[in-house]
Parts: sequence; C-alpha cells; structure tokens
Amino acid sequence: MDLTAGKRRRRAGRDGIGLVEIMFAMALLITVVTAAMLFLDQIMSRFQAARDHYVATTICQGRIERARAIPYADLHLMTEDRQLVDDQGNAAPNGRFRRATVVQADTPSAGLTVMQVRTEICICSRWGWRKLYHPLNRGPYVCRFAGDREQMRFLFTDLGGQ
Repeated sequence: MDLTAGKRRRRAGRDGIGLVEIMFAMALLITVVTAAMLFLDQIMSRFQAARDHYVATTICQGRIERARAIPYADLHLMTEDRQLVDDQGNAAPNGRFRRATVVQADTPSAGLTVMQVRTEICICSRWGWRKLYHPLNRGPYVCRFAGDREQMRFLFTDLGGQ
C-alpha cells in the first residue's frame, strides 16, 4: 500500500494560491484604492469650492452692510479695486479673496446710488485640495484668480435727512 498517493493527488489539485493570482489581486486592490482616492479628492475639491463661494458671498454681503452703516454722502469712500481680503473680509496681503467695490452716485437717477461688490476667489488652497496652481511642496499661497467670483449689487437712496 502506497501512503504517498494521497499527497500526490492533493498536489495535483493545486491547493493554495500561486504568484499570478497574488499579483492579479494586488493589481485589482491598487486599482480600487486609486479610484477611491480620486473620488475622495473630487469630493473634497467640490466641498472646498462650495465653501469658497459661500465665503465670497458673505464678504460681499458684509461690505454692503458696512456701507449701510455710514452716511449717504460718504458712500464714495467705500470704492476699492482689487483689495486682497481674508475669509472675514478684512484686508490681508495674503488673502485668498480679491474684492472690488464700485460706487456709482446718481445712478440710475438723481438721489440714488448703486454699489456693486465683486469678490473673486483664488483657485488654490493652503492644504492642496485645489492644487492646480498650488502643490504642497511650494511655499505660501500661489493664488490665481481665474474667474470664480460672486457679486452683489445694492441700491442706496438719499432721503435728504428724513
């Protein structure tokens, strides 16, 4: 009676995992993980973009609210062009937003003033979620203002001291 016949039969059935199967499984795993990382990067980029548009809208609204608190005769002092501001709307040399305020007196008619606030959004971010122009291996912000913006317009009236 041959005691090794069962061992030979088991080996012939190819028990275990071969090198080709392991390499295929690793390639499949790498593909799935890469797709998941790209998906998460897109989600974070869109979240950052939505947040930036919300902040830009808030900066516009804050500028208009500030103008409502000053006398009508001083509205022209609110004019500014390409002022870099931070997330709260304060002037900052390294701000990620660029605000421009245009005040047009007696427009559309006498006694009315139109104020338009435009806030442009930098397409980079410090943490690199929107890293088209700002890879993490560079220094501080490298901002590019490429057209993302929010703007608001408000009409002021001169009630003549009433």
